[in-house]
This record gives sequence, structure tokens and C-alpha cells, in this order.
Amino acid sequence: MSITTGGRLPLNILLLDTATNVEIVALQYNGTIVDKTTQTQNSHSVTLFDTIDSACKELNTTIHSIQCIGVGIGPGSFTGIRIAVTTARMLAQILQVPLVGIPTQLLFASAIVHSNAHCIVAFDAKKGRVFAARYHVTHNSMPQEILAPGDYTIEQLFSVQCNHPVIAVGDGSVKYQENMIQLCNTIQIVPDFIPKADGMIRLVESLYMENPANYTDYRKVLPYYSRKSDAEVMKELKEKR
Repeated sequence: MSITTGGRLPLNILLLDTATNVEIVALQYNGTIVDKTTQTQNSHSVTLFDTIDSACKELNTTIHSIQCIGVGIGPGSFTGIRIAVTTARMLAQILQVPLVGIPTQLLFASAIVHSNAHCIVAFDAKKGRVFAARYHVTHNSMPQEILAPGDYTIEQLFSVQCNHPVIAVGDGSVKYQENMIQLCNTIQIVPDFIPKADGMIRLVESLYMENPANYTDYRKVLPYYSRKSDAEVMKELKEKR
């Protein structure tokens, strides 16, 4: 599908992320955004396609109008990451549109509204660890990476000197809030944070427009797990015996 914006209307963008208990589905069509992002206790595979269909119907369009797809690649839930990435790759292949893979933590950070702060996005990784990243966020600009998305202890997230306010989001921030407060007593922890679609959609569009050639091959977009699953670790241990 050819893409021509001509400075008139933004791209028609579908955004998906299922790496956490927050299911992100948002659609921008002819400059209007429908945000279907919500917390869910169900498997994302049960709800994802219905939610995409609902977003299209709300804007009186179909998936065939989509010009670009953005997808969160993790790190987060291993199963959750695969659901969104597999779905996005399939749709990008069928529709022949660009696919922009983005760390889930960066998507969440792009939805933080603050004039000048550090943002920690942390999802529970069990065993006292989090899938997390740290960014510098300001108004109307892309979050600047301070600590890359990965598998961290809470202490590692605070290894950076900071004179800015610190905001923390994600279920890992809630689970380990006492540890975070001990390391930074001025930190603002936002429980049940649901990222708004407009900032995330702008991020997808900005990344794509910077270098469209980077996003033409859907096969380049892969899940980012940041560590081996427990099943993989157990398999390796058995093979060593």
C-alpha cells in the first residue's frame, strides 16, 4: 500500500501491545484516534481481534485502511509479547504495510505527560526483578533513553544520578514500591497506569517518518524477551546433567 501524507492528514495507524496486563489497542484513522486500551485479566488472544474489529467499526472503517502498524515488542510477559508481535506481523504481511516494533517500556513512557522528569516503566518479572527502562520525558518530544529496556533489580534502576522528579509506572513499580521509595523518597508512583493512545500513536508515526525504509520488512520485528524463560533454563540444566 502506498503512503502519501502530503502534510494533510496523519497516517492511518494501528497500535498493538500485549506484553503486560494492559492490552493496548489504538487506531488512528483520518486524524481521529480511537483508544481501546484497557486492563484485562483474560488472555490477550481471546480479546485482541475483537478489540481491533471494534476500533475499526467505531471509526466506520476496516483494517484495509491501515497504512502503518506499531507493535510493542517487550520485554514483559513472554506469552503476551508473542501474541501482539505475531498478530502485527501477520497483519503487516497481509496488508503489505510498514511494521514499527517498539519496546513496550518506550510506549508507556511516551504517554507520560510532564514538562521535565525521569520516568521508570517497570513490569513485574518475578524473583525480585523487573522488566524495566528509564527515560527522560519532556513535553512534545520523544522520551530519551537513560537505561535501556531490560531485566533489572530495583537497585539497578536507581544507579543513575538524577536532579529531576521521578515518576514510576507499571505493575512492577507497584509491587516494589517500598523498595523504590527507600531508594528515592520523592518518587511518584502511579498505580493502575493506563497509557493514553495519542502519545503512543505520535511515537509510532514519528519513528516511521524519520526513516520509512527501516520498517518495510515485517520479518525484522521480533519479540524482545531480555532473558530466557524458566522453561528454557530448565531445559538447559537437564541437558547439562
